[in-house]
Amino acid sequence: MKLIGLLVVLSLQCFAGLKFGSYNIRTFDKNGSYTNKVELKEIIRKANFDFYSVQEIVNAESLQNFIRTNFPEFELVLSSCGGAGRQKLGFVYNKFKIKMLSIREDDILSDVKSSGCDSLRPAMIGEFQQISNGRKFNAIAVHLKAGSGSRNYSRRNTQYAILGDLVEAFQKRGQKDIVIMGDFNTTGYALRDADYKNFRKFLNDHSLSTSARYIRCTSYWGGSDYSDNIEEASTLDHIVYSDNFMGNDSLSFDVYAHCEKARCRDTYVNVLGTSYEEVSDHCPISLQVND
Repeated sequence: MKLIGLLVVLSLQCFAGLKFGSYNIRTFDKNGSYTNKVELKEIIRKANFDFYSVQEIVNAESLQNFIRTNFPEFELVLSSCGGAGRQKLGFVYNKFKIKMLSIREDDILSDVKSSGCDSLRPAMIGEFQQISNGRKFNAIAVHLKAGSGSRNYSRRNTQYAILGDLVEAFQKRGQKDIVIMGDFNTTGYALRDADYKNFRKFLNDHSLSTSARYIRCTSYWGGSDYSDNIEEASTLDHIVYSDNFMGNDSLSFDVYAHCEKARCRDTYVNVLGTSYEEVSDHCPISLQVND
């Protein structure tokens, strides 16, 4: 009976829709810091992704061990470079639902002028296939230039243009299912300033949409006034996706951890709790493709 039950569960999983996600796990296991693995496991378990991107992975071996031990049905693939902060990025995917067809690490976003790793982070670009129906999709994991101000806005805008060229190349080859996931560092998104306008232009020019239309925040920070002890919500992370993504307009979105707990309201550190203090200032976000 247990075997029959397991087969039923696996069968249901194979024919269910896919859940995509993104999670910046702040400087994961960097020397001298601590990532609370118990809390992290619970956050990822609740998010229940099938395919997600990760950013700021300083200790790649530690994350590999964490995934292998706690989520053995998943595979992890990470970049070798990670910018000046050695913050690698990549994908985690359910190997019973998704097959990786190709993967490459591309320094196109990092403006490399010599061999080796640049100060900016690369992109991870892959083609994947949903096992249950054979449908293929292209995925890009990103962690764009951080910071506010016109100089950082300009450097991110250059990165948007590069991403736009990648999307156009996919589209010209007839590859219509495209998802870009990660920390876009859109510090001006809530302000609706030049940073926001540049990002929106990138989306509009390439028939793309963002999860930020449905998710009010993705992270917290000390805010413009560090003396008031109030942490402010912001929108830095996005799941950007093509029209009719995976052949389905019935999409749903969600945010987890302290963003869900605080309902994206500005609040105190103790309200945000362990996920904010011991795992990441960012929160996981998701896009669910519904059957």
